[in-house]
Amino acid sequence: MGSIAIIGAGPLGSSAARQLVTAGHDVLVVTRSGSVVEGAASVSLDVTSREALAVLPRVDAIVACCNFTYSASAWEREWPAAIDALIDATEGNDGVLVIAGNLYAEDPANGPMSEGAPLAPRTRLGRVRARVWEAALEAHRVGRVRAVEIRGSDYIGPGANAGATHSKRTIEAAARGRVVRPMGDPDAPHAWTSTVDFGRLLARAATDSSMWGRAWHVPNAPAVSCRDLARMAARIAGRPEEPRVRPMPSGILRVLGLFSPVMRAVGDMEYQFRAPFLVDDSDARELLGETHTPLEESVAQQMPAR
Repeated sequence: MGSIAIIGAGPLGSSAARQLVTAGHDVLVVTRSGSVVEGAASVSLDVTSREALAVLPRVDAIVACCNFTYSASAWEREWPAAIDALIDATEGNDGVLVIAGNLYAEDPANGPMSEGAPLAPRTRLGRVRARVWEAALEAHRVGRVRAVEIRGSDYIGPGANAGATHSKRTIEAAARGRVVRPMGDPDAPHAWTSTVDFGRLLARAATDSSMWGRAWHVPNAPAVSCRDLARMAARIAGRPEEPRVRPMPSGILRVLGLFSPVMRAVGDMEYQFRAPFLVDDSDARELLGETHTPLEESVAQQMPAR
């Protein structure tokens, strides 16, 4: 078994760390705050600092599940420094760099998104994520590291209630009988990624050489709309009534974005909910034998406490 550093202890970092600990690996969780995951060691370091990451003990792989304040300016400032520091630290350990990615740099306009399609980001956030993967892939090509990116859609399942995730807002409101206020078209099918499945693929990528040198999509349950997700949550909560779904007007997001960089970034990503947002995950299924957690199980795992 190997030694693996997990950068970040959010939904994905915690999921990957738990699965690696269960598999018998020595796991070190690295965060700015010194967060603890049961069974893993922990240390407080700044991922954007080359000097800080240089003091990491020798590990076989680094799994980067870090993220920064949800605004374009923060990402443009923090992510370039972070990926440079991560590449340097991985190279110094002659190791594997696994990146927890998203779909921001992919274009959903022409049907299900595929890992093999050219990156085509629509927003500043998407352009940042494209540059992060391009930097890691170039480091892989020249032999500095062995890099792999695992990409998923909006989180659902254990840990997805941390922060203002779309699934949290939908599931919590529907389960409590409140009005559900999604962005975009509430009837557009949307891919939802289980945090358990995401963590499992991140953990596997740290040690499976067949995965290195490319990006992979986490297998998702069949896509459902925000309205159908709300119906599922209401049914699990035992509510017989149809959930009240009232989309948030785009104009409100634009106005809020004038005053808040975070809301401006949220508004920029609204396109993912205005039309079908579908993912081709056939490579992970056919080449790796991976599958998805049933969506109803993920919703049940995320239900708010009564």
